[in-house]
Amino acid sequence: MRPSSVCRATLLGFAAFASSPAAHADQACYDRAQSQAALTACSVDDLKLVDDQLNKRYKDMQARLKGDDTTRKLLVDAQKKWVAFRDAECALSTVRTAGGSINPMNFNICATDLTQKRVTDLQAYLACGQQSGDQTDEDCAIPAAP
Repeated sequence: MRPSSVCRATLLGFAAFASSPAAHADQACYDRAQSQAALTACSVDDLKLVDDQLNKRYKDMQARLKGDDTTRKLLVDAQKKWVAFRDAECALSTVRTAGGSINPMNFNICATDLTQKRVTDLQAYLACGQQSGDQTDEDCAIPAAP
């Protein structure tokens, strides 16, 4: 990359990081980071944190679908395709830094943001029908908790 491209890529990476609500799970980690490798390690930790939240919601959904093989299979298929989408989307959005030391951090920030959105979506499935006056069982893909 030309120096101006490097600067632009670094600024874009920082802008993505700074504007990312999920990327600040442990701001102190980023504040202490003295190198790109350390920043990348922070982004790995952030992604793991939100991925753990995703896996919990996913397991909760599977538990509610015990005995409903049709819907469970649809959930599994949707989740596999969502992971493939997330990874492809983040590869696309970080293509300009491919091969650079900032690329893994940029990819992780993208994956963290998309995973946080997916956590919110799965939480909405789990909350469907939970409040009185909410949707009926027919409106909710995942049955309400007993």
